Amino acid sequence: MEVGQLLRQFREQRGLSQNALARRMGVNPAYVNRLEHGGRGASNRALIERAAVALELSAAERDALLSAAGHLPQALQEVGPTDPTLQLVADLLADPAVSAADKALFRAHVRLAALPWRPLLDQERTQFTAWLSGIVPNIGTASS
Repeated sequence: MEVGQLLRQFREQRGLSQNALARRMGVNPAYVNRLEHGGRGASNRALIERAAVALELSAAERDALLSAAGHLPQALQEVGPTDPTLQLVADLLADPAVSAADKALFRAHVRLAALPWRPLLDQERTQFTAWLSGIVPNIGTASS
């Protein structure tokens, strides 16, 4: 989805007019209009971030808006795209010699490694258990 469409969607979901959003952002209403109708101004990360704050977007919504505007998500911006660990992960996932199944398994390993700091949400847990059950029979039926 393009940045203008996404911005409009978030604004309308929150019941705000373009003028109200512009006031919250501290910009001219024409800027919001231009952004929604063609993305002009999307290259200014600070203004996209101001829109995210003004709209009270969740972290995931903010990252979607930043990405639609051509910017790195917040965490990647902070860590930096040249971080060696991120580079290793990206190289592996982009390697055409690694099968789709092996890439999925690698993603599962990364997700499992992150559990102590980022527990699974209920929906994620259901999806993850369903995915694992295809690899390890009876994974979801173990009794405690």
